[in-house]
Amino acid sequence: MTEGQGSGVKGRGYQQLLAWQRSHQLALAVFRATRRLARTEGWLRSQCARSAVSVAANIAEGYSRGTLKEYIRFLDIARGSLAETEYHLLFMHDAGLLEADEFHEIDQLVFEAGNVLFGLIRSLRAKERAGGREPRRIGDEHGEYLIDPDPRPLTPDPLETK
Repeated sequence: MTEGQGSGVKGRGYQQLLAWQRSHQLALAVFRATRRLARTEGWLRSQCARSAVSVAANIAEGYSRGTLKEYIRFLDIARGSLAETEYHLLFMHDAGLLEADEFHEIDQLVFEAGNVLFGLIRSLRAKERAGGREPRRIGDEHGEYLIDPDPRPLTPDPLETK
């Protein structure tokens, strides 16, 4: 049985990811905010809650996939769902359906989730470019050090001729 990309993480796998944690907090906040909408805005409540839940769900699903490429693909889908959620919230605010204070609180969660998600994607794309190998690191009170027994450079040397 093949385990997901994060199989080396102890605990509950994807739930240990900061990107998932922030996205989950966002989904809960959006759910709470949208359930106060009137019945006539049920379509908007559904769309906004679904896109917010989709962010965390795609992070979880991508984490459990078998390849790094699939994992990154699901993270990209999560990023798209985050943008959709952001727009729904803006629309609700501008239409007077979401109070300014609540909008700004949730918008801050969108910002935090997006930053962490983007960082995760960037990190995994770098790993993918390095051929899937992950350099080992150690740290002490003076900082973090890279230990890489593989003699291949992490990035190709642009001065090398082919």
